[in-house]
Amino acid sequence: MISARNLWKSYGSIAALRGATIDLESGINCIRGPNGSGKSTLMKILALLEIPDKGALFIFGHRITPQEWSHAEKLRGSIAYVPQSPDLFSVPVKSLVSICGKSTTLSWIEYFGLSKYISRSAAALSPGQRRRLQLAIAFSCVKKALLLDEPETYLDGEGRKLLAYALREISRDGVVIGYVSHGEPLVPCDRSYLIRDGAVVSE
Repeated sequence: MISARNLWKSYGSIAALRGATIDLESGINCIRGPNGSGKSTLMKILALLEIPDKGALFIFGHRITPQEWSHAEKLRGSIAYVPQSPDLFSVPVKSLVSICGKSTTLSWIEYFGLSKYISRSAAALSPGQRRRLQLAIAFSCVKKALLLDEPETYLDGEGRKLLAYALREISRDGVVIGYVSHGEPLVPCDRSYLIRDGAVVSE
């Protein structure tokens, strides 16, 4: 389980999170909310990529606070994360396949229909192809959790079908999936949360 308790985060005078509390359990946890509600900030903190100003995280039984953030390093590898933007480095796709295991990553690259682009620069791919590549790498890196911030953005119909099937498959394996979406999610949610003005207001 990934849990957050009373998370606060500000960027200058703008408060992105105001005491957000949430529990992500095995299966598909959907998080919805309007633009600027704090969804992306929450996901970055849950992925251990952003330090909250206040509050505590509980990552598979380990407690982490802003004062103990050095403990996050050893847990970060258990969480795969797909950001909202599909931007990637200007490196060949084939140079990314060893990030989380070459054979596994190549299998996911093939699954998402990108094998013929293996020698291209990742930055030269279309936004939809870059999104598929992000997903391929994330799925190859999944250990205990997968956090997805608007993953269906830039995907065509076929890409959405591939993503939906992959999510259903790994959810059966007990993976904790956090899924941020503006609209109707691609797959049924096991739990649903609404975030507004930086706080989780309903489930």
